[in-house]
Amino acid sequence: MTKQFRPIGIDVIGDVPWGTHFCHFYETEKDLISILVPYFKAGLENNEYCIWVTSAHVTIEEAFNALKKAVPLLDQYTKRGSIEIVTYTDWYLKNGKLDLDNAVQTISDRLRTALQQNFDGLRANGDESWLDRKEWKNFIAYERDLNPAIVHKRLIILCTYPLNECVAAKDILDVALAHESTFIKRKGGWEVLEVPEIKKSKAQIQREKEMLEIDVADRTEELKKMSHTLDKSQSRLRAIFNTTDIAFLLLDSDFRVLTYNTMANHWSELSFGIRLQEGVNFVELLNKERQGPVTEMMNAALAGSSLNYETNYPLQDGSHIWYCINVDPVKDLKNHTIGLCCSATNITASKLAEQERIRMSDDLVQRNKDLEQFAYIISHNLRAPLANIIGLSKLLRLTDLSPDEKIESEEFLFQSIAKLDEIVKDLNNILQVRRDVSETKEMVIFAELVDSILIGFQLIIEQNQIKVITDFSHIHGTFTIKSYLYSIFYNLISNSIKYRQSNIPLVIEIKASTKDDKVMIIFKDNARGIDLTTRGEEVFGLYKRFHMDTEGKGIGLYMVKNQVEALGGNIRVSSKPDVGSTFSVELPRIDFQDDKKT
Repeated sequence: MTKQFRPIGIDVIGDVPWGTHFCHFYETEKDLISILVPYFKAGLENNEYCIWVTSAHVTIEEAFNALKKAVPLLDQYTKRGSIEIVTYTDWYLKNGKLDLDNAVQTISDRLRTALQQNFDGLRANGDESWLDRKEWKNFIAYERDLNPAIVHKRLIILCTYPLNECVAAKDILDVALAHESTFIKRKGGWEVLEVPEIKKSKAQIQREKEMLEIDVADRTEELKKMSHTLDKSQSRLRAIFNTTDIAFLLLDSDFRVLTYNTMANHWSELSFGIRLQEGVNFVELLNKERQGPVTEMMNAALAGSSLNYETNYPLQDGSHIWYCINVDPVKDLKNHTIGLCCSATNITASKLAEQERIRMSDDLVQRNKDLEQFAYIISHNLRAPLANIIGLSKLLRLTDLSPDEKIESEEFLFQSIAKLDEIVKDLNNILQVRRDVSETKEMVIFAELVDSILIGFQLIIEQNQIKVITDFSHIHGTFTIKSYLYSIFYNLISNSIKYRQSNIPLVIEIKASTKDDKVMIIFKDNARGIDLTTRGEEVFGLYKRFHMDTEGKGIGLYMVKNQVEALGGNIRVSSKPDVGSTFSVELPRIDFQDDKKT
């Protein structure tokens, strides 16, 4: 047991270590009280179990009252059971006879109980004024036996003897030799007597102390130099750690945060809206749907596998950021996995570049399709009116035409010219979709857009009892090109009205929602519908008509598809004849801040 010095409460003695056995000679009861009260006061205040064995000179009541004056909280200590005041007859005698072996055992038992009750140790005092001369020799032997019995134990024992009852100097010498130190107050001054072995030991301890102080001073200087060097190295490593553009996060085996760098904390604030803290469970910061897969991956890393993968996280502003994640096990000197080192590199720029490359590739493919469509229009749709115009022009040059024939030919010529103009306008509208994709974006409110479109259909809606149901409670609008979105809504609504069934009132349902980073807009009606089994591939084709009894050019859905794709989205359709159609428009969700960046 390491030496622990305890305050003894007696100035002339100072602090003493556990295992101390010393004695005090007193002349009066007042001297005895003046020593024992501060002695036990120090013990109580330092969480020690105290035993005061009284004799005829001081009764239990007198001892308690004297201690009460010096220790205001004595009642609390008594209630806890911190002090025991007993008479010598209860402590040393058994059946009226001296039983010193029992006294030694009783001390050991009391110490064990004190430690079990969370006391630091035990201090005791016995006033030996009751001692009969016939038992003097046995008692001095008992005092000597106490020294090895209490060594290395959390015990401090003070024995007190009345000086006037010691019959000779030999008695004093017997007592002094049985204790480590002896102190006495004579003529107002204190004297401390120590056995030669103790004096020798103290001198040796003093020399060793002086040598130790020198050694400690030298070692302290070395430690200061080493600490300074370590501080410099740590500062350099910390500077690198916190200025790198890679996020580093160190977790223990329970996924609690041990340490992190500035970049990791910055990305935590962006993604989770909170600052990282040591001790927080990192998995609990993630979205609920991510917690399971991430826990599974981290458990695989704890099992010894190094992981590398790409993922994206939604930021607080609604945009996304892409990371390349590395998770590696951290092992101790015995090759046991004790945690994880996670690093994350921002790859958003390269991901956006890749997405842009894909978009440009898809755009080139679409442009090729457009060119093929234009070639078809030019080779088929333009050929007929041009041929008519050429033929009629030649016919009108003939001189033998009658006035009626001439008027009729001119009428046919004008019709062909008008048809040609209509086709050219259609081509211009198609080209306009691709050309105006850079038009300024703005916040478009769905409800306002629908209201402005329905104004133009107000009369037909009232006459035919058409019902339009909208639900924009999940998302009220989006940031996009208003003219395109207006055209998409207009064409899909007008198609539902145009191709309504005559036997049932038309119901149009329009609702919007979000999914991941997409805006979903659903148009559903109970109109005449389209037979997708036979004509599914023609739905979004140019000049494709599905109900010949209703006036139309077959260009509306073609324009809708082109405008949706120009906005970076896509459109799908499900339809059944005489049941109705559902068009699902999916557009990218763009925030105002994101658009400003682009």
